[in-house]
Amino acid sequence: MKRILFCLMLLAGFAAANTCTEAVFKLYKGSLDIKKGEAYHDSSYFMENYYKENPWSHKRYYTNGKLDSLVMDPMDGESLRITHYYWNIDETKLSGKGSEFVFFQETSGDTIVLKYKTYYDGEFESSTIVKITDSYISTLDEQDHSFQELFFSNDTLFKKNVFDYDSENSRPEIFFTVGDSTNELKCYEYRMEDDKPELYETIEIINTDNGYMLKYLEESSTGYYLREFFFVYDEEGPTGIRKQRPAAKISPKARYFDLLGRYKFTR
Repeated sequence: MKRILFCLMLLAGFAAANTCTEAVFKLYKGSLDIKKGEAYHDSSYFMENYYKENPWSHKRYYTNGKLDSLVMDPMDGESLRITHYYWNIDETKLSGKGSEFVFFQETSGDTIVLKYKTYYDGEFESSTIVKITDSYISTLDEQDHSFQELFFSNDTLFKKNVFDYDSENSRPEIFFTVGDSTNELKCYEYRMEDDKPELYETIEIINTDNGYMLKYLEESSTGYYLREFFFVYDEEGPTGIRKQRPAAKISPKARYFDLLGRYKFTR
C-alpha cells in the first residue's frame, strides 16, 4: 500500500490545476451542499451498452434549496420510480412507501456533517455519515461497513474506497482523477490495478444553454457506459417549491443512485 501511495503522489506532482477535476468534486457533493449562485445538479442520463442498450434517466426536485425527490425513468416502458428526501423530521412521519431518505444536518467549524438513514417500504435499511469541506468528503456506511474519502492533493483528485473497513481484511480501492494538460474542461479517472494505474473513465465538461453537462465515458472491448450529469445555474439556487410530489408505481426491485452517485439496490 505504501508503494501504491508513493506512485500516486509522484503522478499527482505532474498534474495541472483543472476545472474538470473541480467539477467532479462538485458532483460528489451532489445535492448535499448547494451554495446560492452556484450551478446545481438538475438531472442525469445513463446508458449502459454492454451487449444491449440499457438507458435510464433521473430528474431532481428541490424545495427551498433542499433536495425533495428524485424521479427515475427506466425508459423501457416501466413506471417511474421515486426516492423521497426529508430533512430534520421525525422518522415516524415517513410514508412507509418506497425509497425514503431522512437527513439530519449539523455544522462543525468549516465542516458540514450529514447523517442520513434510508428506508424502503417503512423498513430501515442503512445509516450513513457524510462530512464535507471545500476540499474533502468522507462517507461512512455503517451497515455496508464501507468508507470512502475524496480529497485533493497537488491538484489531483483522489478517491479511496475501503470495504470491510473495520476488519483485519479491509479491502482498499484507489482511484485518482487528473486534468488534461491541454484542456481544462477534460480529465481522466484512473484506477489502481496491481500497483499500476489503468484508465477507467474519460470525463468532459460540455457547456449548455443554462449551465453545463459533466460527461463520463467508460469504454471496453464489450461496450461502453455513458453517464451525463446536467448542472443548471440559477442566482437564487434550486428554490422551486413542489406543491405535490410526483405519483408513480414503485417497483419492489427499483434501482436508484444515492447522493454520491453510487448504485443502490433495494431488496
